[in-house]
Amino acid sequence: MIPDFPWRTILRVLLAVILVALLNLAPRPHALRQAMDQANQAIQQGDYATAFKQTALAAEQMPWRYDLPLLAARLAYQSGHFLQTIQMLEQPLLASHLAPADLQVLGDAYQQSGDNLMAAAIWQRVAELAPSPEIYQRLAEYHQARQDYPAAIEDLRHMLQYSPADADLNYRIGLLYSTCDPEAALAYLAQAAELDPNLATGALELQRKIRTATLFDEPAYTFTSIGRVLAMLDEWELAEEAFHNATQLRPDYAEAWAFLGEARQHTMTPTSGEYTGLAELQQAWRLDPNSVAVNLLMGLYWSRQDDPALAASYIQNSIAIEPDNPMLHAELGNALAQKGDLPAAEAAYRQAISLAPDDPLFYRLLAEFSLTNRIQLRQIALPEARTAVVLDPEDPRSLDLLGNVLLVLEDYQSAERFLLKALEVDPNYAPAHLHLGMILIQRNEMQRARQEFDLAKMLGSDTWTIAQAQRFISYYYP
Repeated sequence: MIPDFPWRTILRVLLAVILVALLNLAPRPHALRQAMDQANQAIQQGDYATAFKQTALAAEQMPWRYDLPLLAARLAYQSGHFLQTIQMLEQPLLASHLAPADLQVLGDAYQQSGDNLMAAAIWQRVAELAPSPEIYQRLAEYHQARQDYPAAIEDLRHMLQYSPADADLNYRIGLLYSTCDPEAALAYLAQAAELDPNLATGALELQRKIRTATLFDEPAYTFTSIGRVLAMLDEWELAEEAFHNATQLRPDYAEAWAFLGEARQHTMTPTSGEYTGLAELQQAWRLDPNSVAVNLLMGLYWSRQDDPALAASYIQNSIAIEPDNPMLHAELGNALAQKGDLPAAEAAYRQAISLAPDDPLFYRLLAEFSLTNRIQLRQIALPEARTAVVLDPEDPRSLDLLGNVLLVLEDYQSAERFLLKALEVDPNYAPAHLHLGMILIQRNEMQRARQEFDLAKMLGSDTWTIAQAQRFISYYYP
């Protein structure tokens, strides 16, 4: 984070130094004047690296002027010379002259150079001398990166004193509190939902889950329930913390171990020869091999490891335990498709539909299966996608899917109609922008197509959509 420097003040310092040189009150006045003239010109041109070098040269010629190395340090930071920034600010001459703003720059320079521990220590000193939302933001990010959530909460609460009506801040505090003190989260989540309707769905769902789970007076269950909501909100690091707390409270709680294994697949980079999350899943299996959640999550794990046969076996275990759960049959269909057994996969998806005939999700999954594998598009993908739209005509996912099927079938006019409807419902739905761009390419409307691909890339929340948009941009707009 680059600080916003007071350039008018800096220029006044430079002009004062030039004046001193003109009056011959400094040694080697002509060299000094030349250095400061060049620094002044460099700042005007945005060349902070040159400005830093010239200001540092002037500081060497006038060692009693502590303002010059301070100025040089700021210019060094602005130009990306972080080690030089540290060296300039840590000169013994400056020890008693560093204002909180200078210390903040020093902390930022340590962070940019990779020494986060030293950066945090300096920021903490700045917070004691001159507290501000900016310095607490730095500390909150540092503490959250270290998973020191109680410290991060305190930092954010300090920030909230400056902006009590900040919905995002209330929401963030509520999320963090949910991993360590769930009841304390309730007020912040309620405030966030009241201040910003866009946050209401997630905030109220987490609030509801906390209230419901605490009725059972089983903290491990409460943290597991909270973790599942956090995972649904794509807050995987916080979900991992909640699941970890559950396993610490109840080491025999199989589902908590299974969800912890799932969370770690989303938050950790596997080291050589290790499978991230597998140890936790195996522990869950040892504790309760008859748990639906444990079997399902183990199946998802092996699906990601490209072992569809093993994945299918665990999911079939789940179905044996809970045969009327349509989601389990859909997951089995996915595993069987990955395995290459397409007829069995189709049968599994159709079984899911028969168990939930009014849910458009399972029609979409069958249509996507047909579309992905390019099998019987008119017989499977088209009617199933149409049924999904009939069941929920305002769902952009169903509208986009039907548009995509029609695109593949080369019915571009009908495809465009459904894609435009999807974007009317949700203008930010990136896949619809991508598919609309593909139609425009077919019509040779290159400028409009590029706009759609750019929107898909900008709005895309999944790697596939972003990658596909970039692929089209690179191919058609080299």
